[in-house]
Amino acid sequence: MTEANGSGAVEAPLLLPQNLEAEESVLGAMMVSEAAIDPIVHEARLTAEDFYRGRHATIYAAIHDLYGRSEPVDALTVSELLKSQDKLEEVGGREAISGLASSTPVPGNAGHYAQIVKQNSMLRRLLGAAQRIQQSVHTREGEPQELVEQAEMLLFNVARAEQAGDFSAISDILDAETERLHKLASGELQMTGTPSGFRKLDDITGGFQPGNLIVIAARPAMGKSSLVCNIAEHVAYKEKLPVAFFSMEMSETELAHRFIASRARIASDRLRKGQVSKEWNKVLRACNELAQAPLWIDDSSDLSLLDLRAKCRRLHSTAGGLGLVIVDYIQLMRAEDSRAGRVEQVGQMSRGLKILARELDVPVIGISQLSRAPEQRPDKVPILSDLRESGCLTGDSRVFLPDTGGWGTIGELARAGGSSLPRVLALNESTMKLEPKRVTNAFSTGTKPVFKLTTKLGRTIRATANHRFRTIEGWNRLDQLEVGGAIAIPERQANGRGCRSERRETVGYRRKVSSRRALSADVESTGWDELASVERTGVEEVYDLTVQDHHNFVADDIVVHNSIEQDADIVSFIYRDEYYNPDDTERPGEADLVIAKHRNGPIGTVRLAFQAQFPKFVNLASRDSGGYGERQDAA
Repeated sequence: MTEANGSGAVEAPLLLPQNLEAEESVLGAMMVSEAAIDPIVHEARLTAEDFYRGRHATIYAAIHDLYGRSEPVDALTVSELLKSQDKLEEVGGREAISGLASSTPVPGNAGHYAQIVKQNSMLRRLLGAAQRIQQSVHTREGEPQELVEQAEMLLFNVARAEQAGDFSAISDILDAETERLHKLASGELQMTGTPSGFRKLDDITGGFQPGNLIVIAARPAMGKSSLVCNIAEHVAYKEKLPVAFFSMEMSETELAHRFIASRARIASDRLRKGQVSKEWNKVLRACNELAQAPLWIDDSSDLSLLDLRAKCRRLHSTAGGLGLVIVDYIQLMRAEDSRAGRVEQVGQMSRGLKILARELDVPVIGISQLSRAPEQRPDKVPILSDLRESGCLTGDSRVFLPDTGGWGTIGELARAGGSSLPRVLALNESTMKLEPKRVTNAFSTGTKPVFKLTTKLGRTIRATANHRFRTIEGWNRLDQLEVGGAIAIPERQANGRGCRSERRETVGYRRKVSSRRALSADVESTGWDELASVERTGVEEVYDLTVQDHHNFVADDIVVHNSIEQDADIVSFIYRDEYYNPDDTERPGEADLVIAKHRNGPIGTVRLAFQAQFPKFVNLASRDSGGYGERQDAA
């Protein structure tokens, strides 16, 4: 790029970072010394894309190909391979290849030459990211906060590219796994993930695994915040692993009081009032211990998913990696899209947390508030359907099975069970097209009141009042839909089978409603139908599906939704019988951590002791099959 300077003179164009001599030395060393290849390929992890000059990249690719096939690498074999690929002349012919091999300074320094090439490649990627950021700002490609998020992602990817992995041979994987299993069996290694500090929970999970999203949910006053504070304290203080704690409900001062009270075993009420003169030494000791823990707290009350992910990336880089991220709690996060329905917003947040867990390869714990459904049941114990902000459908609701061209009912899928469930149609909201997606679970959610929804075109479906349907405004509960409003339907299935087609009617109706909001729906796959009526039909058993990726599915030719639990690898609930039955409980001072979903392991119930005065959860040592016994501190 040429520019005029202040005096009007035209400056010479700026060259991209590169070192052609180093590139030539790398290629020459690889062709004259077999010992030079390994440091370049495996230690420097050089790729063809790292070379600035195109013909150098082509030659390197040919050398890498020969090396990968365990064939000799020299000027002759490289030339022959390039000739067979019709690329020899474009790199300068045999003379150019021979010239590289004969002009290598010191083949033994090949690793150093490769690092020079790699560093210049990284600088070019950094410059490219900076130019992309500059362009996005000039063209206003999004809101300022979105542009900041995109910029941080681009820069993070530049840094991460140096650490990116490649394919691994199964022999290497098995060697590492055998060594890990041996350490586990011998007791040298206790678990594979981040320990929670609660023995029975860690026995079930093997520790919180990198890349997993763990949802802990409960009704108010069950101790959600206390539990994650105990986990954070253990991970940061005992395990010495960095923890990022995002609290949108409590201030950093309130959290500090909780950590001190838990660590010093002083009643939190007395600590808050400053009534600790007799235990001052305990307070100081607890503060000194906690000060050594790599624990970071963010009490921003107006935190969006973009903010959270950006902060985690920065802390991940500066702290040398994170051991755990905690978000307290999901429903308090600020939605980026204020137009979306609440269920859609919460779904976006849970998906974003799962993406964050995978991106940083760290376990993420998300706290969630439960609906009032547990309090309407006699036993009050939460179940998975309490977490979903969507409702349920009757067992006779039909779903189309694109792999067979046939139909099945939700009840049949739930009764069939098994690990190999079929694919159904789901709506990709980015394109508004229907795609086949795998059912990951099908299950009964109990007996509930049911309503029959009828559309203008004659579609009917029976669902609970809180089941969500796709409208023009987003996802809305059945009991919030208005007669005459639009709901999403499949117009025509891609392979021409299965779904009914009312193209003329739905297209006409789409024109009628499009003035309310600009639609992006693809007429070839989704359309809109008008809600004609909703009437109660009685009480019966209802069911739900979880579907891969899109969190919705097509049932009875209507697009319906499911939510938070979908993204989680582990879902657990807190239940304290003492809270609901203070006068006649048989388990005073105890709590159940109910693991209702575990994508990669067993489910079960972990019994803990709850010390309400601190407040603090601790291990409940088992002396008999009933599980009662002495309390043991987790942290």
